[in-house]
This record gives sequence, C-alpha cells and structure tokens, in this order.
Amino acid sequence: MSYIFMGILTVTLLITALVLKDKYEFTKTIGALSWIALSLYFIVEFIVIRASTASYNFLKQPMSDLGVTICGIDTYELAAYEICSPAHLAMNWTFTLTGIAVFTGAIFLHRFWPDNMKTKTATVLLVIFGISYSISGIFPADINFLVHTFASLPGMFVQIPALIIIGRAIKSTMPKLSKWTYFCLVLNLLSLLFIFLQPVFPELPGGLIQRVLYGSVWLWMIVTGIVLLNKSVQRK
Repeated sequence: MSYIFMGILTVTLLITALVLKDKYEFTKTIGALSWIALSLYFIVEFIVIRASTASYNFLKQPMSDLGVTICGIDTYELAAYEICSPAHLAMNWTFTLTGIAVFTGAIFLHRFWPDNMKTKTATVLLVIFGISYSISGIFPADINFLVHTFASLPGMFVQIPALIIIGRAIKSTMPKLSKWTYFCLVLNLLSLLFIFLQPVFPELPGGLIQRVLYGSVWLWMIVTGIVLLNKSVQRK
C-alpha cells in the first residue's frame, strides 16, 4: 500500500508543479528549498545503513540494496550476497521524495534561466532525472527488477545535456554559478566513465562511484538552490 501511495504522490505533485509553475512568485522559493533539501539524503542513508542487520559495504554495494524489502541472498538479479535492510521503507520513501524534490525544483526554478527552447529542454531533462529516481523507490529492485533498472537508466545520462545547456545559458548573467555547473558536470562525467570501466576493473568501488554520479548532480542543485533563493530574496 505504501508503494501505491508513493506512486500517487509522485504523479499528483508532478501535475501540481506543472500547473503552478508560472502562477505564483512563491513557487521560486519552494523550488529552491526543494533542491536545498536534497542535502538530507545522505543523512537518511547513513541511518538506514546503520539499521542494516546484514553487512553493507558503502563503497561496493549499490544504493538500491538499502531499499530491498526482504532479507536473504539472491533477493534480486545480480545480488548474489546477503541483504537485510529493516529500514527499507524509509529508504524507498527517501528515493521517492528525492526524485520529487528534483523535479519540483527543476520546474519552479526554470524562470531563473533565459526563456528559450534550450533551457526548456534542460528543465524537461531534469524532470526526467527526478522521475527516474522516484521510480527507483516506488519499485524496489526485489519487487520489480526490470522496472527498477530500466526506469533508473535515464537518470544516468539526461543530466549531462541539461547541465551543459544551463551552464552555457547563464554564462554571462551568473558566471560563478556557470563555472560551478561545469565543475559538477565534470565530476558527473568522470563517475559515469568509471561506471563503464567497472566490468574491466571490478575492483573499482561501484557503490561509491554510483553515489558520486548522483551526488554530483545533487550537490549542484543544493548550491544552485541556495544561490537562487538568495537572488529571490534580494529581489523582494
């Protein structure tokens, strides 16, 4: 029942954000706070890891393992090791709410970017990034591995063109934020490269690399949210 509610909440808030995006000035503040709230993710993850009754390797294991709803070995494809995460519901809610925070911020903060087709495309890509992450919480790996996996794939790539577009769009109006965007983009690209190298170099810390892949985007969003919130306050 909780997972059905997660899905309903995700769809409802996506539609609400799209309806309200240009109607009220306060949505900019909500958007900025949504991105800033992403900083809470790793606090929750740390608590969930501590609650795990099976050994969990932060460096090696994927984040999805923390959302697996059953205990045992071979709980899903590719997991030939023991997993037991009693706080899996909290983790899956965190996955879902993280995605909601991402697409809410993307929609409500669009007005800070130059209004053209390229930045609209970037916003759509970031919305897809958020939806992709929410789905990983709505469909844990052990409940539906295919949906969990294939829905997560866009979240590995769509942020790249989005950050390039936004970095270019704000180069003259917000040069420091533009440089920050490119810095986070480089981190993201490097982590994606290392993910592709994992089959060749299995000793690479896959769990850490995955966290850098997503964390580099969240870090960009957190700092960007702070900067844009400050701009919004100054304009009042």
